[in-house]
Amino acid sequence: MKVGGLFTRKSIVFRLFVPFTIILAILFTVLLLSNIYSLEVVRTQSISNSRNTLGIYVENIHNKLNLYAKDLTEVFENQVDAATEYERLNGSDRYFREVALLDALKAKASNDDSSDGVFIKLPGDGATLVQFGKRTRIEDKLDLIDFLKSHDFLPDPDRNLDEWTDFEVQGAHYLFRSITYEKVSFGTFVKADSLLAVASGEGQERGPTLLSARDGGILASTDRSLLEPALSLSDLRDRDQKSYLFISEPIAEFGDITHMMAKQSIFSGLKLIQWLIISLAAISVVAIPLMVRLLARDILQPVLELVKAAKDVEKGRTSFPEPSEHFSIEFMKLFHSFDSMVREITDLKIHTYEEKIERSRTELKYLQMQIRPHFFLNAISTINSLTYQNKNEEIRMLIQLLSQHLRYMFKGGLVLVPLEEEMKHVVNYVRMQEIRNPDRIFCMTDIDEAAGRIRIPQFLVQTFVENIFKHALTYGEMLSIFIRASLIEIEDKPYLHISIEDNGGGFPPSVLQAGEDSSLEHAEASGQVGISNIRRTLQLLYKREDLLKLSNAEPPGARVEVLIPREEGEEWTS
Repeated sequence: MKVGGLFTRKSIVFRLFVPFTIILAILFTVLLLSNIYSLEVVRTQSISNSRNTLGIYVENIHNKLNLYAKDLTEVFENQVDAATEYERLNGSDRYFREVALLDALKAKASNDDSSDGVFIKLPGDGATLVQFGKRTRIEDKLDLIDFLKSHDFLPDPDRNLDEWTDFEVQGAHYLFRSITYEKVSFGTFVKADSLLAVASGEGQERGPTLLSARDGGILASTDRSLLEPALSLSDLRDRDQKSYLFISEPIAEFGDITHMMAKQSIFSGLKLIQWLIISLAAISVVAIPLMVRLLARDILQPVLELVKAAKDVEKGRTSFPEPSEHFSIEFMKLFHSFDSMVREITDLKIHTYEEKIERSRTELKYLQMQIRPHFFLNAISTINSLTYQNKNEEIRMLIQLLSQHLRYMFKGGLVLVPLEEEMKHVVNYVRMQEIRNPDRIFCMTDIDEAAGRIRIPQFLVQTFVENIFKHALTYGEMLSIFIRASLIEIEDKPYLHISIEDNGGGFPPSVLQAGEDSSLEHAEASGQVGISNIRRTLQLLYKREDLLKLSNAEPPGARVEVLIPREEGEEWTS
């Protein structure tokens, strides 16, 4: 036999060489495609993780700015009268007024969750009162005081009320929010670095995080080298787009938060696997007859399983069995890393869903706060009037009723209460109104005993009763209120039915025609904020938009009907 005959078509060498070569070509193809796919998966997941992390940062910054704005609003509401009267005072009266206003600022800037400072600019030649937070450095205070004295915080008609204004003070960027009324400016400010502290130290090995204004100017960065004069976010993108991926999320109050993710860091974990594949391929070329089986067992099979696992992740699978023990240690590490990445993604999704639930709860609490009554000044005025009439018994009764009213309002944390407890609060409220309007109110209730135990949103009935007194009470005429509650079934489903009627003039056509419009803007325009909030509360709790019905009764009067659905199998008693 000739030596050349070893490579004839019928030789075993040829027969082994051809399939081994085809297998090797297929292997190379599979490895190439799987690596491209894996790189894209890693890139996509890295960007997704970065966006989720930025979303958490945005929510934290949004909560902080909301807290600072709330503190500013409270200072304004409580001190605006005292501040506007300052210009009419003289001598020591001005001094003591400044001391009182400064004490009010200290109360808002003394806790750990306060802004970097709050201030009041008094009118005329009055002083600029400033109280700094605990984070403000001593060397920054003088610069800020000079800036506050020289700057006039005039209202900007082109700016949204929820927006914050960026000012640069001695090279440092601060976000300001102010309220100006009758030449008096109330304001609060926070250093951009303080807001960015939520992102410091987390994931910075993969690139810096920075805050930017709406015009693109950089306000703060975890990498101080990026804070160059006149360097904007767009300039930074043009300069470093080859080395970094720019992932940005908007911050409604002032601009954006951006994470610069180093491209090299995204794929650094895959370099070892890529070199390993190249080495194994070179060995396979040299020893194809001996290595094909090993290659199929140690490389091709685990890579295919990794691709399958990646596809399963796209379909929603979150757990995978332990890899086979005969896999190489490198692939074992890759599988463990992949499994760890999937768990982190799952945990992050769960955390995101929990945040959405918490935001809904927060919105519900906010709506509850909005629908709570605000008639305390009238009650105090009534008590003052009764003192002149020496009606001590009525005064004691009104104070006792007002105390019970406040105790019910500030129970804290309640979302649902038994109807009978809500009705006690309503009766208490009506009795206070009877003291203020003697012999002009008739209230009748008809509440089934079983219906009284059903839990309803707190202040649901109270809001409509308060609305009756606000819109239906007419001087010199008797006001009648009828409240009924019973258990009914609609299409074989159990409901609690609540009906509230009065003998006033009824709802105006604009309110009845806009019945389904629960937007805050429309509610403010029509003067029906309480009704709008009740509708929104029912939507949040029961995911239904047909539970509240407004109509006019005959003879004239307003009628409100509310349905509280019950889950199947749930007991009617609680």
